[in-house]
Amino acid sequence: MVLQGDRRQSDSLSDGSLLYNRNVDHNRGPTSLANPASQRYYGRLTTSLDGCFRKLESNLGSNFPESNEVQLFVVPLAVSNLEMTGCEKLLNAEELARANRFMHADVRRRFVVCRGMLRRVMATAVSLQPEQIKFHYEQWGKPRLERRSRPEVHFNVAHSDEWALIALAQSPVGVDVEVLNERINYRAIASQILTSCESQAWDQLVGSDREMATMQLWVCKEALLKAMGLGIAEGLKQVSFPLPIPEESDFAPVHIDGQLQMHLEDDGSCRTNHWIDASAWRLRMLRLIPNSFAAICMSHTISTVTIHGVSR
Repeated sequence: MVLQGDRRQSDSLSDGSLLYNRNVDHNRGPTSLANPASQRYYGRLTTSLDGCFRKLESNLGSNFPESNEVQLFVVPLAVSNLEMTGCEKLLNAEELARANRFMHADVRRRFVVCRGMLRRVMATAVSLQPEQIKFHYEQWGKPRLERRSRPEVHFNVAHSDEWALIALAQSPVGVDVEVLNERINYRAIASQILTSCESQAWDQLVGSDREMATMQLWVCKEALLKAMGLGIAEGLKQVSFPLPIPEESDFAPVHIDGQLQMHLEDDGSCRTNHWIDASAWRLRMLRLIPNSFAAICMSHTISTVTIHGVSR
């Protein structure tokens, strides 16, 4: 898979655009995203959230994503009061009521900024104003646009600590990110997510390798289940992945339990029947945010992922 975008800013985030391409120079050092093993999103955040997004809107226009690509936005949630107020103005009454139920100011801010930026991204994709975007929630809570566009734009959102990821595509897509903290109990997580075949491989690992494998499996499973429109309660132990997880190439799930078919939402068209075929999906580990693990799951037909850094 090629990961690419506007090459003019491949080593700078001054205009909010961030990209990498597996087929270009692999010897440009750690600030280059040409080398998948050196993908980093550390520092180099130079302009305002609003300023960056205005440039993204003017550069991208309203014709994205293409049928064979995913557009992925990396959004910092630690913003100024002015920027938060701008995002807050885009929310509807239901979203504002939900925001006001959060007891902690930081949690409220993160929700407001994430939802506001989602509205801006979706508005650009379907040529509407952010305030005009209406969401519908599927059986297991996955949001989609209430008024389906042609072609339909699928999206998914993940957030952890002070970061969010927003993915858009013309086919189902899922993304997950987990920022590390001292409270993570790796063994407890492993007991909740490992299948029997994964447990055998996990038992052969030691120390930090087990911790890394646990986090990789966690974000991969969540990304896949989110792409399928399922909650984590419906399948963490019903999907399995290879261990060790490939870090420099795309990979597919090893197995998806056919019983998950019963939980998939379908409109009668049988469009989700092939989703339990492991070969229908491709995943990639992402190294975009400090001290975190992240993964994206997409259709096997996707050939390009374009990453945009929406800077503070």
